[in-house]
Amino acid sequence: MRSKKQTPLFESCAGERGAALITAVLLSLLLLAAGGTLILTATMTGTTARDSTAEMQAYYAAEAGVARTLEVLRGNVQSNPAGTRASFRNILCTPNLWTTMSGAVVNVSNDGSSRFQVTSIVDGDPDNQNPVGLCAIATYRPDRLRIRVLGLGPRNSQKTMEVVVDRYTVDYGVNAVVTLPNGSGTTMNFALGGSNVTSTSGVDASGTGTSLSAYSVSGVDYNITNNVIDGCDPNGSNCGNGPNVTPGDPSTLGPSNTPSFLESVAKAREFLYGSEGMMQAAINQGRYFTTGDAAKASAAGLGANNPDGAFTFVDNDFVLGPGNPTGQGTLIVTGDLTLDGNFNWNGVIMVLGKGRVFRSGGGNGNIFGAIFVAKFTNPGASTDAFGAPTFDTSGGGTSNIQYSSTAVDMAKSVGGHAVRGVREY
Repeated sequence: MRSKKQTPLFESCAGERGAALITAVLLSLLLLAAGGTLILTATMTGTTARDSTAEMQAYYAAEAGVARTLEVLRGNVQSNPAGTRASFRNILCTPNLWTTMSGAVVNVSNDGSSRFQVTSIVDGDPDNQNPVGLCAIATYRPDRLRIRVLGLGPRNSQKTMEVVVDRYTVDYGVNAVVTLPNGSGTTMNFALGGSNVTSTSGVDASGTGTSLSAYSVSGVDYNITNNVIDGCDPNGSNCGNGPNVTPGDPSTLGPSNTPSFLESVAKAREFLYGSEGMMQAAINQGRYFTTGDAAKASAAGLGANNPDGAFTFVDNDFVLGPGNPTGQGTLIVTGDLTLDGNFNWNGVIMVLGKGRVFRSGGGNGNIFGAIFVAKFTNPGASTDAFGAPTFDTSGGGTSNIQYSSTAVDMAKSVGGHAVRGVREY
């Protein structure tokens, strides 16, 4: 039997020399790649974090610009030089009177790393895009502004935001000096006295040249209103010297000239008592009162000393006057309204509920703006109709009631402005 010579162990591994080195190199390359990836990821994460922080600071700077813009619109920032009211017209036509609105870069942070700039202020109406021409018109009043703000942060980061603001939180049509809806089928109690007692004019006291109906009534009340204006009794008898009313004929309420909140009792209740109605708004502003004395004794009183007027909601009977000036803004009365002695009111008066207005005492009284009188109960059925209101100014003293677009505009604005939308673009 032939035997095979055994190969030494060291000779059989001779061909594997250097394998450990190659393995070590490969492992080192793998570890190097993993380390490089980790370093790259950490670097990118840090850069992203810094960029994200910078972008966030720019976003917050834009938000701060929007907030400060609203502060100017709310009249909380004095103009420079002082004395100019922050109306929508003045903001659009003379923005340089307010640093925030002027287009200057305004610092948000102490170190100046976050800033904002108002880059554009335009009329929100697409048909009114010629500010130079519009601002030359004395009666021009924009109803909506579209304002764009640029936020600036570190690392050249930028964010742009746009805010759309309406001039009024609540808007309604004013198509007559005195509006008196009546769906009851029974004629209202309407008396104005002689020519030396009551004068009513739809000619705008603000000088715009516009004119409204002096009285706007439901069809059932047209004849008696017309008779009284002509100096007769409601039934057309005993005609004599009538009150001074311009224009001399009343208008009839219809779909085209009835304010939206007086289209039905249901809408009137929602306007007055709804979750976003006038009573809730008054509560939110601390201007809801259960007695007239409480309203007069409040810090703002009836708004006489406030150039922008005040919103006053009296959930009861109320006596306006005596006093000069008496008040201005928006006055809502759910009970009887009595005009007493010398009084002056600039703005809108709404007598919604009992729907009765009386005149008493001597002296002279003036109301510049508009009056709405409607009789209805709350609560009630959705099918309820307005009752027959009472408007009797034939009592003692004289009364002058005249439309004023400026006073109406002020009255609508007492609830503040409404932000309709904010977006980043």
